[in-house]
Amino acid sequence: MDQKIYMFARFRAKPEKREVLFSRLQEMVLLTNKETGCVFYHLHVDSQNRDIFYFMECWQNQQAFDFHMQTPYIQAILRDESDLTIGGIDISFMDRVEI
Repeated sequence: MDQKIYMFARFRAKPEKREVLFSRLQEMVLLTNKETGCVFYHLHVDSQNRDIFYFMECWQNQQAFDFHMQTPYIQAILRDESDLTIGGIDISFMDRVEI
């Protein structure tokens, strides 16, 4: 059984905070990709609305994900989400379909 954790995180920037949020998210990519247990951590921007960003993430296991959630940069973005985003951060967890 696959123990990996797959998820998407969606951020809709307040228009006046877009560049600040974008910079913070880019920094998170650099830091997160160094974490043990990070399989991938990809940042995307919506092709129709440039104020919407997505992280596509995969973690080796629950322990790696839990560690990630406690890092200072994740705690900071969670603390600042109401200032930077419209509607907060929308997180979805998924199970991979093997074919």
